[in-house]
Amino acid sequence: MYFPRLYPDELLYSGIARCRVHLGISNHKTLLHMAFGDSKVAAITDLPTHLAALANNTGLDTANVIMHHTLFPLYAPFIPAKRRNDLFQAMLASDRSTIGLAWSSAALVKWPDWLRYCPVCFEEMAARFGETYWRRSWQIKGVDACPEHGCQLLNSPIPFRRAQRHEFHPASPLFLPCDSRTSPASEEAIRLAKTATQLLALEEAQSPGYGRWTNLYRYLATECGARRGRQVRAEVIWEKILESHCRNWLTTNGLLSHEEPPPWLLAMFRKHRKGFSALQHLIVWTSLRPGQHAGELIGEAKTRQADVSPDQFARQLPARAGQTQMYRTLWLQALDNHGGAKAARQNGGDACYAWLYRHDRHWLMAANQARQRRQGNNSHIDWRARDRKLVRLLIRLGKDSEDDLTLPRRSRNWFLQQLPHRASIEHHLDQMPLCRTFLNRYAESVGEFQIRRLTAAMQEDIRVGISSRRWELEKRCGLEKSSMAPLTTAFIRLIGRWIE
Repeated sequence: MYFPRLYPDELLYSGIARCRVHLGISNHKTLLHMAFGDSKVAAITDLPTHLAALANNTGLDTANVIMHHTLFPLYAPFIPAKRRNDLFQAMLASDRSTIGLAWSSAALVKWPDWLRYCPVCFEEMAARFGETYWRRSWQIKGVDACPEHGCQLLNSPIPFRRAQRHEFHPASPLFLPCDSRTSPASEEAIRLAKTATQLLALEEAQSPGYGRWTNLYRYLATECGARRGRQVRAEVIWEKILESHCRNWLTTNGLLSHEEPPPWLLAMFRKHRKGFSALQHLIVWTSLRPGQHAGELIGEAKTRQADVSPDQFARQLPARAGQTQMYRTLWLQALDNHGGAKAARQNGGDACYAWLYRHDRHWLMAANQARQRRQGNNSHIDWRARDRKLVRLLIRLGKDSEDDLTLPRRSRNWFLQQLPHRASIEHHLDQMPLCRTFLNRYAESVGEFQIRRLTAAMQEDIRVGISSRRWELEKRCGLEKSSMAPLTTAFIRLIGRWIE
């Protein structure tokens, strides 16, 4: 299959969009079927999937595409090596998600709202290549300047997270405003943009690991005079960050909280137990090491040996003969009496716990683990009474929502989500026959939901005073022949004489 040559720093998303334009294909799903062999591939901007299938059909080098034409290098250095490899494999696969592996959906720093562009770059691209494209370095949250021209990036009308799941939209000179003047960016914004570009350009994005990142940040704190023994004085680091980045910009990117210094900064200079976004790393780097290449900082992190935590089991104090057995017996009695380590410590067992922690930690942790009791006991719950109470609530929900044609599908899960303690109810439906019967009888099937959407569209036609044809109704309701339920097909056949 024909596929255009990807330009330097171009997003794969952009290359696929240009391919559709070059081939003159108006239907997005036709292109997906040609390129991927699957018409349901999602148009993901930053971490696309199905790349192995795309390579088979187009001859692209998957490793080169991932490293130079996706935002994978923004995530790879800051997550553990195993997760990095899993993310790489997920991008190749056709049945895996990448967002969860990159932690981008739960991260403090999200993605931009819109695909962005540099107006000067657009003009140069049009003159040099005869067309424009989306560059990776424009699509990083918080990076608001073009690293080449030093001007502010502009928002396009194309969402970063697609409004239409399967549509790839090309960059266009038509996005350029009538006023062609550009706004210069600040020195801090340009420095941040250049460092981010260096990060994207790394040939190898191996992760140093949490332990080495921890040591690098401890060294950076020492270097800028923000250490007091093992304690990090985060307020000193925060002052340096505020000298380089204004508060309004930090607020816009979700990095300023009512607490100062913010919790994320404290966490970065403590022991790393999770990954941080590239923007958070870039902020610290450009504040404490301005001008240093991103590759050098990652290389420095790799050379630092991961610490062995001081509270590991290696160092234990010696004990006199007979003491260990005495404290073990006391602690086991406390566990039996109070049902767990926390309760035992709260009821006079603190001293015994402390002695064992210092002198016999291996045994203490094993004993606590072996005597853990499952918290909570549902044996006292009157499930019949709860069943009657909840089924009344379900009946009320069903009556209140039956006339609202705009609701999502009223499936079993939809009803359960409206109830308090949804997970507990779902796990104990076998003990609640009334609720189970209601859900089996009144949960909306796919066919019923499709009919409801068609009904809402026809009512809208009546209100506006127009008459849509069958194919127009199906398109408005998102119905396809392959996914249409038999009940929906029968319904359309029944009303066909009014909508043909």
